[in-house]
Parts: sequence; structure tokens; C-alpha cells
Amino acid sequence: MNEPKLNFFTRIYYSMAGFDNYRYFLRQGTGKAVVYLLLLAMSIGIISYIPVLGTFNTAIDGVISSFDSAVPDFTLSDGELHVKGNMPVKLGESEYPVIIDTSDSPDESILEDYDSAILITKDKMIQKTYVNRQVTNLSVFKGFTLTKADIKEALPMMKPLGIFFFMFGIILFICAKFINALIVSLIGMIINSVRKTKLSYQSIFKISAFSLTLPLLICTLLGMLLHAPYMWLLYYVIAAVYVYGAINSIKKEIDSYHSENTHIE
Repeated sequence: MNEPKLNFFTRIYYSMAGFDNYRYFLRQGTGKAVVYLLLLAMSIGIISYIPVLGTFNTAIDGVISSFDSAVPDFTLSDGELHVKGNMPVKLGESEYPVIIDTSDSPDESILEDYDSAILITKDKMIQKTYVNRQVTNLSVFKGFTLTKADIKEALPMMKPLGIFFFMFGIILFICAKFINALIVSLIGMIINSVRKTKLSYQSIFKISAFSLTLPLLICTLLGMLLHAPYMWLLYYVIAAVYVYGAINSIKKEIDSYHSENTHIE
């Protein structure tokens, strides 16, 4: 029988199109299964994280454009904060506002008007929540100087930082898929033992690597569209079905081969 030529895209198709196709994967080296899973995870990871990177860059652009009007002119130097303007200054209209009062006699009772808030005075920061009240002295920044101009100058540098997190996220995504393959291969070993197929662990790993194709595509797409509960369970169930189907198909082929040889003898 002529073996089909399997490139990356035909492997994607064959891994989803039928359990019988998995016998072709067993006839190839483990390295090809590793490269396949690496390319598949990297491709889907890039597609998944591009919208996140776009949202991050848009958020940074929004912060940069509104920074001058939203943030008052300030200087933090030698453990003391000085803010220009009439005090107090309230930042944000959320349920957890930041209130700044760097006057000589700040009114700390203003925190009583909120369930949760932050009050920043000339020499300390008070964080109030439903359960406690924490004070941080700005003296911890003694010997350190920071101004509004410094932050404004540093904000555009956040975009390259976003690319770094983008790449780091893809690396973690790829590592997670290989861990998934190892977990699925354990399921495969159980099925292999029950079915008495006597496949090697390398063969089980190859089946497991290719079995992740459909669940990876489905769960990634669903994750981008909605936040469905128990997505991980769906992921492993689909992979386990493919592993079982592939091993069952290979078992039939092995039994058929032995049966033919028995008749010949």
C-alpha cells in the first residue's frame, strides 16, 4: 500500500478525519510528532494571543492619550509626595477610587465615605477595604525620585513590554500542550493495557500528540467566543475519544494481520 505524503496541513486533516489514519503516524518517528505538536501549538497560540496583544496596545494608547488630563502634576522625592492643584484630588469614579491630598493637614475621615478606597497623603498611603485598613509610609521610597514627566516618557515603552509578554505567553501555551499530551498519553496507556494492544509508550505518545488537534481547535475557538465552564473536561474527553478510536483501529489491524498469518500457516 502506498503511504500518503504527510505535510503539516495533511497531518492536521488526517488527525481529525478518521481513526484509521493514525496507523500512518505510528510509522513515522517520534520527532515528527513532537515537531507537529510544536507547530500546531505555536500556530494556535499566536492566533489566540494576537487579539490580546491588540487589546493591550489599544489600552496603552488610551492611557497615553488621557494621561495629561487624568493625572495631576506630581513629584515623589525623598519619601514625600507633592501634587499641584486644589486638594483633595479624586482619581476615577469606580467603587474603589484613589483620593490624593498632599496638603499639610489632610482629612483622613474622607475614607469614611467609601467602603473601599485609597487615600494618598504627603507621607503615606492608606488602603481601606471592607475588612481592614493598611497604611504604607512613603518613606520606603526615600532616595527615589519620580515625576509625572518620567511616567509619561516611560509609557510608550510599555508596548515592547507587551510583545515580550506575548512571546512569553506563547511559550507557556506550547509547554502546556506538551503537558496535555503527556496526560493524554497516560489515558492511552490505560486503554492500551485494557485492549492488550501492546503498543510502546512512544507509539502511545505519537497517538496522543495527534489526538489533541481537534480538541485544541475547538476549545481555543470556544474560548475566544465565550467563557464556557468545564472547557478542560471537553478538551480531554475529545482527546480520549480519539486515542481510544485510534488504538481500537490499530488493534483491529494487528488482529487482522495475525489472523491472515495463521491462515497461511
